[in-house]
Amino acid sequence: MSSPVILRIVFGGEDDARKLVLKKGIPMSVDDLVHDIITVFGLKQKFRLQYKDKDFGNEYVNLMSTSEIEDRDTLKLIFLSTEDSNSSMLETEPALPYCSTTPSPSAFSTATCDTADVRDVSPSSIDPAQEVNLSDDSVCSCADTVVVLSPESRTCSWPQVFVIPRFSCSAEIQLQRADAEFNKSGTLLIPPPKLRSDILEGMAEQIFRFTAYPTDSQLDQAAEALINAHPYLREKGTHTGHEGWKHYLKIKMANFRSKLSKIGHPEIAVNSLKNKRKGQGKAAANIKKPRKAEVNFLPCFPKGETAESMEKERIALLTEVKKKNNEAVIKEKMQLTFSYRRQELVEDMGMVSDLQSRWPALFTVNEINAEFMLITTVPLLSMFFGQLDRYTFNLHKVFNSK
Repeated sequence: MSSPVILRIVFGGEDDARKLVLKKGIPMSVDDLVHDIITVFGLKQKFRLQYKDKDFGNEYVNLMSTSEIEDRDTLKLIFLSTEDSNSSMLETEPALPYCSTTPSPSAFSTATCDTADVRDVSPSSIDPAQEVNLSDDSVCSCADTVVVLSPESRTCSWPQVFVIPRFSCSAEIQLQRADAEFNKSGTLLIPPPKLRSDILEGMAEQIFRFTAYPTDSQLDQAAEALINAHPYLREKGTHTGHEGWKHYLKIKMANFRSKLSKIGHPEIAVNSLKNKRKGQGKAAANIKKPRKAEVNFLPCFPKGETAESMEKERIALLTEVKKKNNEAVIKEKMQLTFSYRRQELVEDMGMVSDLQSRWPALFTVNEINAEFMLITTVPLLSMFFGQLDRYTFNLHKVFNSK
């Protein structure tokens, strides 16, 4: 096993430098090193790495291979603007999309997905467990659709790498002290109740950015990411070191949903007892929550919009659909009324014939693709063709055998 390595990480200017401890030694690739930096420091902005090259008088040079660095070297992060990031070799996101849940301040914002290294994403290289997240061009094509959603709406599914957020100021100070003590003597931290509460609150908010109802495996991934980013929080006497944190997160997410239900968040409030139908007056009866690839299951209305204003837009859509060459206006209004339409579908569960009469524009090819994009944040056609390419060889064998 490789011996631990310590690196000095400079964030932009020399006045902001932090220590990075790599217990398994220097990673084999620059991509792995970037991943470690993202995980430990919770970075989201894109960057490239530079190191001090002795051949050029210790001037900073772009890092191309981890063989160029060794223990106690200094690395510098060069944060990139949006324009520069398109041509950068390294970015701060994992291979799968990792997206912000908050669109831009304008009402019409673009749902962007940032990607780190787009390694081989050919159909044959896709893990079946990740089918929902990848297709031929789903890695970055979710920027193709203009999304009109509320600030709480999500623009990406669960990430391949869960990034630990920054916690409250007091929590970060305590964690920094615990980190120093751990590096000095290897002492694990037993967090006091207030610190544990602050950590769980931050983790719950981060999890909710992707889903309100995390699965068991997602909670396990989040708990594992927590102790990887803060190894002094590892629990003694447990097999993985994070079973207790996983249990705490499960309880915290239940409490977090209760708080959101009380303030009327639609995705949670739809499952409250007062909103259940007759004969379903039990907490576990007919739970309505996202299934598989659904990301925006039941979003809030856009800012400034109400059910009454959304109904007016729906009625206006009935007139716009009858006009020729009116796709742009229809697209804009369909995106604006997305949350209203989702609430109608999820809460009322009406007949298809009723849906056709109320939302005739939804049954066109363009709007079916747009609706799929809004719900899952991945493009329908490229997803379909990518998976078709992936299974074509096996399909050929089945057809030939017949």
